[in-house]
Amino acid sequence: MGIKLKAGSMELEVAYIEWLREQGYNPAEGIDSFFDESEFVHAQLPMIHESEQAQLLEEARLHLKRRSADPQFTAQFPIVYHCSHESGRDLRYTVTLAISDQGAEWVGRIWSGSEYLGEIVGTGSGPHVNYIELARMHIESQIVRPDAIVRQGT
Repeated sequence: MGIKLKAGSMELEVAYIEWLREQGYNPAEGIDSFFDESEFVHAQLPMIHESEQAQLLEEARLHLKRRSADPQFTAQFPIVYHCSHESGRDLRYTVTLAISDQGAEWVGRIWSGSEYLGEIVGTGSGPHVNYIELARMHIESQIVRPDAIVRQGT
C-alpha cells in the first residue's frame, strides 16, 4: 500500500477537498486545520517512518498551498465569511443563493471551529438588491438566536 499523503497524490487532494467542504473552510485558510484535525492525515502518519514524517508533511503542506493559490482550484468552493458571535466565538459560514424573477432564497451553513452548527435559511426580493449582501445581513442578524440555526446535513 502506497503512502497517500505524498505531495501531488490524488488521494491527498480528494481528502483535502472533501474535508474543506465538510468543515466550511476556504482552501488557503484550511491547510493547517486539515493537517491538525483530518482523519485522513492521522490515518496516514503511522504508515510513514518517523524520520520521513516532517519532510513529507511539509511537502504535502506546500503542495496544498500551491493548489490553494490556483484560481481554478479555489473556484469550486463557496466563499467563506467570518463573524463573531456575542459569546465571543468566531463563526464561519457559507451562503448558497437561488435567484429567480421573484427574488432570492438562501441557505447559510455555519461552523464554529470544527463543529458544524447548522443552517439559517431566508428569502428576499426587491429592485436592484444585492442578494449576497442581503443574505449575509440576515444570516449575521439571526446567528445570535439559538432557535434560528437548524441542524441539517453538511
